[in-house]
Amino acid sequence: MMLFGKVSQQLCGIKKLPWSCDSRYFWGWLNAVFNKVDYDRIRDVGPDRAASEWLLRCGAMVRYHGQERWQTDYNHLPTGPLDKYKIQAIDATNSCIMSIGFDHMGNYPVILLLGNADDLQ
Repeated sequence: MMLFGKVSQQLCGIKKLPWSCDSRYFWGWLNAVFNKVDYDRIRDVGPDRAASEWLLRCGAMVRYHGQERWQTDYNHLPTGPLDKYKIQAIDATNSCIMSIGFDHMGNYPVILLLGNADDLQ
């Protein structure tokens, strides 16, 4: 990360760059990539698994019905039948979820906790 910052600062010193040196554009683009809805993935693994993958990829936490523990690690998502794990609550505090990713959720209600609601795009 530090290397990128130093290289970015050096490149911004060059006057004839055709693109903006504002890092917000880069991070906004990256967040949009993480929030892109993959409808094939939803069809293949079901909406709860696809939504869990999306949320964890963006830094949120997920809790399933019947479990007290929050799921925080993408690599330790539970396996099993597609309808076994249903999302009960989402803690999206300090995550990079964006409204363009809400199609992952389908049309069912969950409890959504937001610490930075102003950051939701």
